[in-house]
Amino acid sequence: MPLHRPLHIAALFCTATLLAACATPADRGAATARHAMAATDREGGGAALASRAPVADLSPAEALAPEAQGARVRWSGGINAIESREGARQCFTLLHATFDAQGVLQWPRDAQNFVACGPGRYDRELVAQFTLVSLEGRVSGQQMLMDKPVPVMEIDALYRHSDCVQGSEKSPECYAGYLRPQSP
Repeated sequence: MPLHRPLHIAALFCTATLLAACATPADRGAATARHAMAATDREGGGAALASRAPVADLSPAEALAPEAQGARVRWSGGINAIESREGARQCFTLLHATFDAQGVLQWPRDAQNFVACGPGRYDRELVAQFTLVSLEGRVSGQQMLMDKPVPVMEIDALYRHSDCVQGSEKSPECYAGYLRPQSP
């Protein structure tokens, strides 16, 4: 066996360990609520964006039930699409994800999508396709997506997760925190 092969394996192991250690926690029940209260957004007042209201422990699939209408939920996921709608509204189609106890992003085997909409538009340098976000809001209905019903959430708060393991905190892709929509 060549000498460089064990070094290559050791380097890969170290990289994987660093990535796992630097994973950004997101949706961890009560810990997330505490984190949300301490967070600040790019324009200040991040704590005001996070809600102290209790959230229902519903998956997007469970939110399709009629009794879930109006329930307050907190979901995380990756943005698949961004759409502007009438009335200066912006909607995101997301693939639902959860975070495990160590704060590592987990993509469930039974892929669930949801749509989240709100007034205004978010900065395209900070919120774009594939951005990881956590959203808090109320289940406001459902719509069809690829011939399947998906829940629609009215956004009250949007938290952007950093795309960086390390880097300049001034770089848009490294920013993590609550964001406010730009005025319509």
